Amino acid sequence: MEEIVEELLTDRILTAVKNRNAKELKEIFEVTPNIDIAEALDEVEDAAVFLYIFRTVNSEYTSDFFTELTNEQQEMIINAFTDKQLIELLDNSFADDIVDTLEEMPANVVARVLKACPADLRKDVNNLLNYKDNTAGSVMTTEYLDMKDTLTVKEALKIIRQRGKDAETVYTVFVRDSKRNLLGTINLDDLIFAKDDEILSDVMDRDFVTCNVNDDQEEVANMFKRYDLNAMAVVNNENKIIGIITIDDVVDIIVEEATEDIAHLNQISNMDEPYLKTPVIKLVLKCVPWILILIVLQMFSTLIISRFEGAIASLTLLSFFMSLVTDAGGNAGGQTTTLIVRSISLDEFGRGDFKRVIWKEFRVALCIAGIVGAFAFAWILFETSVGIANVAESIKGVQEAHPGWNMSEMSVKLVVSGLIAATLFVAMIVSRMVACMLPFLAKAFRLDPAVVCGPFTTTLVDVITLLTYFLLWTFVFGPMLGL
Repeated sequence: MEEIVEELLTDRILTAVKNRNAKELKEIFEVTPNIDIAEALDEVEDAAVFLYIFRTVNSEYTSDFFTELTNEQQEMIINAFTDKQLIELLDNSFADDIVDTLEEMPANVVARVLKACPADLRKDVNNLLNYKDNTAGSVMTTEYLDMKDTLTVKEALKIIRQRGKDAETVYTVFVRDSKRNLLGTINLDDLIFAKDDEILSDVMDRDFVTCNVNDDQEEVANMFKRYDLNAMAVVNNENKIIGIITIDDVVDIIVEEATEDIAHLNQISNMDEPYLKTPVIKLVLKCVPWILILIVLQMFSTLIISRFEGAIASLTLLSFFMSLVTDAGGNAGGQTTTLIVRSISLDEFGRGDFKRVIWKEFRVALCIAGIVGAFAFAWILFETSVGIANVAESIKGVQEAHPGWNMSEMSVKLVVSGLIAATLFVAMIVSRMVACMLPFLAKAFRLDPAVVCGPFTTTLVDVITLLTYFLLWTFVFGPMLGL
C-alpha cells in the first residue's frame, strides 16, 4: 500500500514539474512531509526536476527537503545551482544540517559551498567540521535561543518572536550570564504562563543537564533518554555554552548506533548507505573480511578435532553430534552477547554492577543448562532409537576394531545421550559466562563491545565446547563403554 502511495506521489510531482504547474507543486510541499517527497523522488537523477522545484517552491520548505535527499542528489543540485541559488539555500539551512551534507561531499564541492556561505554561517560550519566524528560537537547546532539572566519574561518573548524562526528549537531557552556561563533553562510554556515583569533568573530551571563538546554521541543519546529531554546544551571545557543538541539529532544518533551495533554483532562492517543504494562490490567488501577472519579463527577448532581423531575413530557416532554441541553453545553465547551489549549501549550498568551481572548470569546459565541438558538427553535417546543417528553401524565399526568388545546397543545410546547432555550442560554455562564477561572486558580496554564480542565469543565457545566434548568422552563416558 505504501509503495502505491509513493508511486502516486512521484507521478504527481513529476507531472507538475513537466507541466510547469507551480500551484500544484507548492500545494504538494505545503501538505506533504519533506521526507515523503524526498523518498518519492529517490530514483530521480534529472537535475532539471530539482532546479524547477527549488525555483518554484518557497525556501522554507526546500531547505529542509534538501537535507532529506540522497548524497548523490545533493551533490548534483549543488553543481547545478548558480551561486545566487546556493546562497539562498544556505541562508535557510541550519549549520549542523550543512555539515551533515558536506561530510559526504568531494573537496571541490565543499569548497564551493563554504565560499557561498555568509560569513557568520561559514564560521559556524567550519567550527562544526573541526570536531571529531561521533562526538557531541559534531552533531550539535549553533542556532539556538540564549538570553541573559537579567531579561524580563516580556523581553524574552519579544526576542523569541524576532529570532525564533532562525533557531533550531524555540521550546527550550538557555539562560546565561554576560560571560556565556550557562545558568539555567526555561521551557516555552513556563515563559508563556509567567508574569511579564518577572526576571528570567527567577523563573528559570537551575537543575539542568549538559554535555561536554567531546562526549561520545551515544552517551549523549542515553542522557536524553534518562532525563527525558527535548534539547540539551553543549558546553566546552570552561563550561561555557557553545551549542545545543535537539531530540531530532538524537533520533538519528540512535538509528546510527543501533545499525552499527547490529552490523558488528553479525560480523559486518558499518553500512553507510541504504541496502539498495549500496553497490554490490561494497557489500562484498563489508562482509568478506569478517568471514575470512572467522575462517582463520576456526583453526583452533580444527586443531582440537585433529588431536582427538582417535576418539572419533573409536566411535564414529561422536562425529554426528559435533555440530549440535558447537551450534548450541554458540547460540547461547550469542543470546547473552546481545543482551549485555544492548545494556552497555543503553548505559544500564554502573561501576559496581559487574559482579552483580556475573552472579545473575551464572544463575540464569545454570537454569538453562539444566533444562537443555535434560532435554538433550531425551532427544538424543529418541534420535538414536528411531534411526536418525545410526547406532548399529557405529557398533559394527567398534566390533571390527575390537573383536572382544561386546556392549548392548541400548548402553551405547544411553552413554552417548549422557555425553551430549553433559557437554551441553557445561557449554551452556561456559558460553553464557564468556559472552557475559567479554563485553565488559572490551569496554575496560575502550574497545567497542559489539565489534569484539561477535567473533571472539564464537571462537572461544567452539573451542571450549569441543574440548569439553572430547575430554568427557576420553575420561568419563568412553571408559564406561570400555573404549
